[in-house]
Amino acid sequence: MAEDTQNAAYENALRQLNELIVHLRSSGEVSCAVAEQEDLMLIRLADLKIDLRPNDEKAIADIDRFYRCHLGGK
Repeated sequence: MAEDTQNAAYENALRQLNELIVHLRSSGEVSCAVAEQEDLMLIRLADLKIDLRPNDEKAIADIDRFYRCHLGGK
């Protein structure tokens, strides 16, 4: 049962990463400085998506907090 919960949290984290990436790509910031920061964030999120594993509980919790902060848990 714990493995099912772990897998569900992992799948949710992957979904949240996808939504964050789509959101950042669609924001189209005009400021070069902000656009550059968004590009760096996109790279970090894409790397995290590749490296994330179901047993990475801290990273999964961090993704959830970041997602709720930036997308309001929509």
